[in-house]
Amino acid sequence: MTDRIAEKLRALQPDVDRVGLADSESVRRRGNRRTRNQSIGAGVAVVALVAGVVGLAGGLTADRGAVPPAEEPTVSTSEPTVSTSEKQLLDLAAAPFLSPAELTGFPGYDRAGPFVDARQEPDILPEQCAVRPGGWEAGAVRSTRYYQDGSEAEIREYVLRFDSVSDAAQAALKRAYADLATCLTAVDPSEGTLSTRNSEVVPGLDGAVRHSRLFIPEVASEPSYYEVATAHRANVVVVLEWQASGNPGEDSGSGWVWTADRLRTALDQAAAPAG
Repeated sequence: MTDRIAEKLRALQPDVDRVGLADSESVRRRGNRRTRNQSIGAGVAVVALVAGVVGLAGGLTADRGAVPPAEEPTVSTSEPTVSTSEKQLLDLAAAPFLSPAELTGFPGYDRAGPFVDARQEPDILPEQCAVRPGGWEAGAVRSTRYYQDGSEAEIREYVLRFDSVSDAAQAALKRAYADLATCLTAVDPSEGTLSTRNSEVVPGLDGAVRHSRLFIPEVASEPSYYEVATAHRANVVVVLEWQASGNPGEDSGSGWVWTADRLRTALDQAAAPAG
């Protein structure tokens, strides 16, 4: 079987004298360690997320010194109100995804260069704790992932078209939470520490919700930060995920990667008039 890492290193041989590169086996070991950290962090994060929503977070999280939110977030179970202007059904645009030029302004990551659209579906491992919009019963689903040369960051985007505005609104509000609630929970706390934030309605964009978790391993290895946000416009839903070792939102002021402006831009790109 072709060793893709080795091929990549050979292709970059002219740069080796200037920038020391690790051998392929070292790179592979770091990649395996990162994948394990992501899986562990995601599994523990969901326990804290679910516990926080039902008011049990105090005894389940492993976050050192974390202070519970003053008021637990509530998620409405009633049918969402749909304005007259939103009742017109929409379709997915011919080019529904964010462009690399729109994926900028991530402090700490912009120096590594632009994000590149891989033009392929995200590859989610069976044990990976992540949303799976392909199972949300939408009429149409499209997806892509973005990578960045020189960093471990990955962005995943899904666009979905539902048959009704009500179905889309309920999916945007609840389905990411439901996916995360199925993650594995049997994790040894000695493996690391966890910081989680409960489901949060995105300020400035009705019907948008986001979740996040940060896992810091006890052994010398990279942390893992995961964030997902969902939003809808009429019957079209957008899902954005961030996976990396850091949270650029900490330096941008909002504390989150996916803000109302970014989600609104994604909806502008994803939705088109039906016809």
